[in-house]
Amino acid sequence: MTATNHALTGALIGLVVGQPVIAIPVAFLSHFVCDAIPHYGQTTENVWSKIFKVYLLIDALLCVGLVGALTYRHPVHWLLASICAFLATSPDLYWIPRFTFGLRNHKPMKRDRIGKLLGSEGIQWFQRPIGAVVEVAWAVGAIVLLLPFVK
Repeated sequence: MTATNHALTGALIGLVVGQPVIAIPVAFLSHFVCDAIPHYGQTTENVWSKIFKVYLLIDALLCVGLVGALTYRHPVHWLLASICAFLATSPDLYWIPRFTFGLRNHKPMKRDRIGKLLGSEGIQWFQRPIGAVVEVAWAVGAIVLLLPFVK
């Protein structure tokens, strides 16, 4: 899943649940549930391309924009929603050192057990370009569900 969809899911959890003791762990675990759903993905060769770097930048900006919108609109539980948005996205921080290693060395870092579990050999069993359809549907659905909270 894109970071934006993870963040939208986490924000929804924070807004709907409203109880930090429940919302925080559920938001974190939602990351793995979302990654188990067929979604958009790139081949290893494409992840160091200029287009993929732009995609990552746009995805990060959309996540920041979501938290900015929550802060600006101040719905009930907006701070919890922002924390949950971050926590739902946070397992992807694991990939940052591997991505930068690949940029420096022009080859992927060998996957450890965690990488295999979190990657295409484990939870993300279906990660292909056609999964963009699922990503778009997920984003539209999440935004529709979020709108009543931020109006």
